[in-house]
Amino acid sequence: MKVYAALAATLTDHDVTTMFGLVGDGNLFFAESYRADEGGRYIAAAHEAGAILMAAGYAFARRRVGVATVQQGPGLANTLGTLYSAVRERAPIVVIAADIAAVRRGHAQKADQSAMVLPTGAIFDQVRSARTAAADLARALRTAWIERRPVVFNASAEFSFEEVEYPRGAETEVVTAQAMAPDPVAMDTAVGVLASANRPIVLAGMGASWSQAVAPLQRLARALGAPLATTLPAKGLFSGDPDDIGVFGSFSSQRAVEAIMAADCVVAVGASLNEYTGGAPDFPYFKGKRLVQCDTNPAALGAWYPVDAGVVADAGVFADTAVAWLAEAGHVASSFHARYAAGRPDEPIMRRGGSGGLGGFVDLSEAMDALNKALPPDRSVVSDGGRFMGAPVKRLDVPRPEQWSFPGRGFGAIGNGLATAIGLACARPEAPAVAVVGDGGFMLGGLTEFNTAVRHGIDLITVVCNDNSYGAEYEHLRNRGHDVSISLLSWPDLAPVADALGGSGFTVRSPADLKQLETVIAERDRPLLIDVKLDPATVVA
Repeated sequence: MKVYAALAATLTDHDVTTMFGLVGDGNLFFAESYRADEGGRYIAAAHEAGAILMAAGYAFARRRVGVATVQQGPGLANTLGTLYSAVRERAPIVVIAADIAAVRRGHAQKADQSAMVLPTGAIFDQVRSARTAAADLARALRTAWIERRPVVFNASAEFSFEEVEYPRGAETEVVTAQAMAPDPVAMDTAVGVLASANRPIVLAGMGASWSQAVAPLQRLARALGAPLATTLPAKGLFSGDPDDIGVFGSFSSQRAVEAIMAADCVVAVGASLNEYTGGAPDFPYFKGKRLVQCDTNPAALGAWYPVDAGVVADAGVFADTAVAWLAEAGHVASSFHARYAAGRPDEPIMRRGGSGGLGGFVDLSEAMDALNKALPPDRSVVSDGGRFMGAPVKRLDVPRPEQWSFPGRGFGAIGNGLATAIGLACARPEAPAVAVVGDGGFMLGGLTEFNTAVRHGIDLITVVCNDNSYGAEYEHLRNRGHDVSISLLSWPDLAPVADALGGSGFTVRSPADLKQLETVIAERDRPLLIDVKLDPATVVA
């Protein structure tokens, strides 16, 4: 077996059923072997950056390693921005990058690929030899999963066509999570803080989601009489629970803000507690409250805000231990949760001058509410970054965090949403993936990948929040009394563009158009683009 085929077989033997990528002469035979010989699903992205985002979205949705492959030199260079994002999101992905043989010093695409990759924070892993190539790739897959970190697997072309022995069906090591028990002394301090709280909130992050700690945390909330909240990445973790107040922090609903400000204690489990959760720059959401933090990483405890009790433990074990100790002490739950127990609250419509629905525009909040009702309940949702992003975060329901992504949190970039949504759609093909993007982000990083969804028959619904501007920049200029014209843009009419790319397009200019969304979505038979026209002067950030 040739090395390129052995690498493809290694993916199959490690249960990699989907790979994203963009091929060139360096990875062409490997990708073709994976598709033709191994029967793997290969999704051909239009841009290397998109392939990385698709792999990351897939990894988060499937809770397994995502895999992408790219060409050497400029191909790998095109991934660097999205690699930064994947590192910061702790995406367990492996990027199989071709590389020019060492002897070809003058090749136009020759570059020091390790020097490219290492500043992003990704791991750079080199194929050592033809004989070890398959084992090297297996190690890279294992490392990405254990460290929750992107690995760039550098596969030099000089080995690709060498013959090697590859034992098909060889047993692979399965790494299972180890439930870390808390230190009794630290636990005693934490339970003491919780037992003295009158108005506690249980806050769960992605660590709790990956630890499958939903039920233990619900039991802890019941024992404390606490509302349940999540960080932005873990949105949907407690969907359907009457005590769920949604996202805690900068994207909180009005009901959540009221609960947070009234609370006297927050127990944060598997949450990094960054400034978006705390409400930077003065962290008003944690001021005047006692803070208990549990994480498997000791370095995370108190890294952003001072804690009254820090516990290194698995999320579920921590929660169940706390429940048992509170019961043993005869603790009586507070009634704090009852003040905020309700279904999903209706956020008030926020407008800045003018009125939605006039002059060929609709209100962003009204559009998101209409979309929330029109979409199938079982859907994956991705919100790109931009001025509009608060509306989908607050107004679009998601069934669980595996069906939600906010890629802007990684590197603060726009244009990452649509490709990420393709990854979620491939991971969960039974549910449509909804990408809510800005017009600038769509033109920057979504236009070509919309056609990727078309080519591969992916169930994608793209919602473009279209104010014909770079919205955040518009805000900065206007707020300081400057001319906003440099932030205004003139795009083509996007619905016909979607048609030309092989999908279908629908334009929303009025409340009457919003009423048609349910029918338009129900009758889709290909990737759908919904172009929502917004007045840049009245969009509320």
